[in-house]
Amino acid sequence: MLGEVRHRPCGRLAALRRARTNPIPNITMARMLADRDSSALHINQARRHERLARRYRQELIAAAIRGPIAALKAKVDASGERDLERQGAYDDTLAADADLDDGIRTLYNSAEIFDRENPGSITLATLFPDGRFSDITQLPLAQEPAAAGALATKVDSLGATHALAPHAGKIRALADAVRTALAALGDAIRALKMAEAEEEIAKNAVARQYEGNYLDARKTLGRALAERIFPVSRNSSAAPTEAPAESVPA
Repeated sequence: MLGEVRHRPCGRLAALRRARTNPIPNITMARMLADRDSSALHINQARRHERLARRYRQELIAAAIRGPIAALKAKVDASGERDLERQGAYDDTLAADADLDDGIRTLYNSAEIFDRENPGSITLATLFPDGRFSDITQLPLAQEPAAAGALATKVDSLGATHALAPHAGKIRALADAVRTALAALGDAIRALKMAEAEEEIAKNAVARQYEGNYLDARKTLGRALAERIFPVSRNSSAAPTEAPAESVPA
């Protein structure tokens, strides 16, 4: 007599049956927020916790985390604004440097033309002894304004009536613009660091309240319910992105 033939369910059907019998993954103790976690992660986890607390009618716990979340979001926005200002100051610095380089290059070209039109003139050698304007334009940016100022002084030595005399004032103005831009960049960098420090303080406040909420929930609600009002940390980044398949009858 032949034995009973058993058909194994197809892979998809078997998976759905397993999902129906064990729909919720094992949940370990809620993961607390760490210093290494980003502000975005702090906000995300705290908002999920606040939502879950409301879902289980734990309004006092939900309310306790709202203020720290809002404060951190404000500090994150402030850091973003300060960083945009830093980038803008950096762009202005590069533009001022390019303008100064152009001014020095223009003076070099004008000195060449002057010497050609005035045989025996050594204007170029006086202004650029090594015959290169790049000795100034390729200096570190912080050093270039001083070198440009020295160049303007050499132009002054040619005399107030010299054809190149107007270049001295132009070079000094361009050098001052670089100094101003560098100072503004320094201020922007310091402002960003301050904003980031304030953001870090706000982030730590969220983490402390998050942990405090967990400890309070454990005391008042018990571990089982306390775990439910905190987002699942294991594989939480792999949350479903598609609607679950319809149930298949056994």
